[in-house]
Amino acid sequence: MKMSADGLALVKEFEGLRLKAYKCPALVWTIGYGHTSSAGAPIVTSDLEITRDEAEEVLKRDMGQYEDGVRKLVTIGITQGQFDALVDFAYNAGVGALAKSTLLKRVNAGRFDEVPAEFMKWTKGGGKELPGLVRRRRAEVKLWRGMDTEKPVCNDEARAEPDQPAPKKSIMQSKEANGAVIAGGAGAIAVVQEVMPIIKEGGDMLSAMSGTALVCLVIMVAAGAIWYFRKQRLDEEGA
Repeated sequence: MKMSADGLALVKEFEGLRLKAYKCPALVWTIGYGHTSSAGAPIVTSDLEITRDEAEEVLKRDMGQYEDGVRKLVTIGITQGQFDALVDFAYNAGVGALAKSTLLKRVNAGRFDEVPAEFMKWTKGGGKELPGLVRRRRAEVKLWRGMDTEKPVCNDEARAEPDQPAPKKSIMQSKEANGAVIAGGAGAIAVVQEVMPIIKEGGDMLSAMSGTALVCLVIMVAAGAIWYFRKQRLDEEGA
């Protein structure tokens, strides 16, 4: 398998074409479509200049190395788009980085759904997240998923992170829970209304005080029980 036209276009888009030598953000002399001396000829010096045709030839030669590297590292069947994504990643981060990555482990384990998240871990340079690397990883994720790289990626696809569970409502935020507590309180008040005449008929102040305390206890227990069981249900349902 070789890099497709779509994959090659992606490399060109992110690397850009420079016909005069320049220092990349890592302070390495670079020319053409991201070519450096570590990839072989030509050796890049500060005064080096090349033509567009020469840049195309250098890219083609360089790309062969990264294609070979990916073919040797990947031990499982993958699609053209997945191959292109891995080659672009290797071209940007290095075959050595791919070889040691969790990304490659996920690929070879056949855990393809976890691969996009691994791509998105490689967005930093010098300890800082770089917008250019974020965009490149997003484009690689699209290739991996077989999506059109010319269409914008929505936020959840861009980050390629596992879905997070929706936050649970607190017991105070639940109208149902609060309604249940109010209903429980109303029921307890009804109990008070039934019990108080009996207490008054006793005519004994001490008995009345004891009766009142009992009623208060009934109210507290009833309301607390309703609150607790409703909270348990909310936790289970994630309401």
